[in-house]
Amino acid sequence: MRITSTSCICPVLVCLCFVQRCYGAAHHGSIKVTRNQTKHIGGETEVHHRPKRGWVWNQFFVLEEHMGPDPQYVGKLHSNSDKGDGSVKYILTGEGAGTIFIIDDTTGDIHSTKSLDREQKTHYVLHAQAIDRRTNKPLEPESEFIIKVQDINDNAPKFTDGPYIVTVPEMSEMGTSVLQVTATDADDPTYGNSARVVYSILQGQPYFSVDPKTGVIRTALHNMDREAREHYSVVIQAKDMAGQVGGLSGSTTVNITLTDVNDNPPRFPQKHYQLYVPESAQVGSAVGKIKANDADTGSNADMKYTIINGDGSGVFSISTDKETREGIISLKKPLNYEKKKSYTLNIEGANTHLDFRFSHLGPFKDVTMLKIIVGDVDEPPLFTMPSYVMEVYENAKIGTAIGTVTAQDPDTANSLVRYFIDHNTEEDRYFTIDANTGTIKTAKIFDREETPWYNITVTASEIDNPELVSHVQVGVRILDVNDNPPELAREYDVFVCENAKPGQVIQTITATDKDNSANGARFHFSLDEGLSLNPNFTLRDNEGKSSTKISKKWVSVLPGIIYISHFQE
Repeated sequence: MRITSTSCICPVLVCLCFVQRCYGAAHHGSIKVTRNQTKHIGGETEVHHRPKRGWVWNQFFVLEEHMGPDPQYVGKLHSNSDKGDGSVKYILTGEGAGTIFIIDDTTGDIHSTKSLDREQKTHYVLHAQAIDRRTNKPLEPESEFIIKVQDINDNAPKFTDGPYIVTVPEMSEMGTSVLQVTATDADDPTYGNSARVVYSILQGQPYFSVDPKTGVIRTALHNMDREAREHYSVVIQAKDMAGQVGGLSGSTTVNITLTDVNDNPPRFPQKHYQLYVPESAQVGSAVGKIKANDADTGSNADMKYTIINGDGSGVFSISTDKETREGIISLKKPLNYEKKKSYTLNIEGANTHLDFRFSHLGPFKDVTMLKIIVGDVDEPPLFTMPSYVMEVYENAKIGTAIGTVTAQDPDTANSLVRYFIDHNTEEDRYFTIDANTGTIKTAKIFDREETPWYNITVTASEIDNPELVSHVQVGVRILDVNDNPPELAREYDVFVCENAKPGQVIQTITATDKDNSANGARFHFSLDEGLSLNPNFTLRDNEGKSSTKISKKWVSVLPGIIYISHFQE
């Protein structure tokens, strides 16, 4: 076989030879030949083989993205049967034969007619055959060979996952890994440096760095403080050709946010505060707020407020609003301006979630002093007793004084007080009150047996401010007098048998009295002297004695007993 100068095109090397008929040998870099004589044409040698029929073509190469005006030369097919007289016809079949690749059937020259893209197709499998042009009979067995598309650096590295969003804790040590970015290059990684990528940082220094080989981004400074700067935009470049001049590049953005750690203690903006609370504030109500600032966020800024000492610790309490992180001051006991005009509280605000790595930045608490000024409020009159109970006899005359209520202005002004009764019911109209002294008097005659109790409401108001009023309940007990005679409990119809014996009890008589037990229910029983007496019956009182007189003396609650004195037919 003859290898001419046209068979080698830089940088494409075309190897054409006859070897033993074995397809596997076609894909090895070395070519096994069995020739025994070499002769060059024009200084080249021609090698003679031992006569073995058959051929196998090695791999051809074609440069991708060829943009020249003429078809790109690929290589040359040649058979030792070809004497140069045109009797041998070369036929090319397989992938792209006749469209992408054409062959001169006389010379065996192969050309590529189209620009090829290695990233779309890396190689083409074709078949070569040499036949006798006159008889169309094969001169060589058909042989398979490959045309490989040779890579050029026509693809820039790409970051398929960007842009990136990532976090790293603030105050991290220098060199802390943040993220690994990866760029891919569609060029051939096995050929040259077209796909050999090197990473560099275009934006983000001196805060971050990137490993040129691995693409690992790391912190480049000590103690990066979120409170000073929280967000960083880092631009990473990937450049092929190992970063050499002329290489293609691509870039991506990595948005890095520093996450918070508890590295800032709470601090009160002031060391002394003052709070005004009116003495009329209700127990249990919130009377003020206080807040310590913490530059951290989330749970790192959570804190708890406590009253650590002060003369107001028993009067006020403090709780923590978890949403606003404020200390809510509430009233535990009533305030009285006239008794105490101010209180002092020492309040502490302390973080609840500590990070001991940063304990040297503490202590993670702060203390401030709060002075509470009690405000004077014009209060309504205050009665000397929470309620009153008075008594009067039921036979008392109209205008009888039954008692006095007293109220005073608790304020320092000590305004005069006026009194009046709320006449909301008919009961209220049984009494009057002196507006200046508070003395209550009767206005009607009472009957204890009809109404033993009266409940009235007395109101006191300041003369200087009539709208400020207080109320007190006054209960009036009506005392009994003996103004009701006793009455038989019922009417009695007494029956006696004709064979009753003398001294036999035939009826027990009872009586009632509307007056209470102190003035009634102690009775003496006797027969009415105005009626004719029947000698057959006797009425005995509790002492067992006969009585024929009506007595005004009340002696006992025991009933009277009627006996049979004697019996006549």
